[in-house]
Amino acid sequence: VSAFQRYTVGLEDPNKLPTDLTLSQQTVVVDRNGVELARFGGEKREVVDFKDIPPIVIDAQTAIEDKTFWDNAGFDPLAIIAAGIDGLRGNSRGASTITQQLVRQRLLDPALVQDPHRQAERKIKEIIQSIRLTEAFPGVEGKQKNIAAYLNQTYYANQAYRVKPAANSYFRNPDPHHPPPPTTP
Repeated sequence: VSAFQRYTVGLEDPNKLPTDLTLSQQTVVVDRNGVELARFGGEKREVVDFKDIPPIVIDAQTAIEDKTFWDNAGFDPLAIIAAGIDGLRGNSRGASTITQQLVRQRLLDPALVQDPHRQAERKIKEIIQSIRLTEAFPGVEGKQKNIAAYLNQTYYANQAYRVKPAANSYFRNPDPHHPPPPTTP
């Protein structure tokens, strides 16, 4: 009990996430008719709700990052054990769930996350916060909020945050508001 208390001191309230998801976005300048003139800011990010994310994107993300996402309590003990065994064999790999990754990005002190000498402490706090977040947002609706928050937070390269700007970047349409003209045969 005292160890648990020690690790929970100073942790963020998980209830603020994902409902209080404030993310930086580009500043968009439009004229009086609503025509976009310019965008400023380095991050290509558009915050979206779960209902606006294609199911295939959700399925792909959970298949790659966290096969037990819809059923786990915020962490996957079997994945942690398997990663520990692999680590002993010299094949280190991650075992963090989507919820743990979201917690690391949004609910842990950045100094803790970046300090390689405090990795065990970070993992323990990550698991505690993941459980607390899953309890704060229970059921399928809670999982939907958490994965939407995760996908709105995740960096996909080329200054693109979230799947839509990343897809636009990767598929040669860097400006989703001004698609390229159709090609004529």
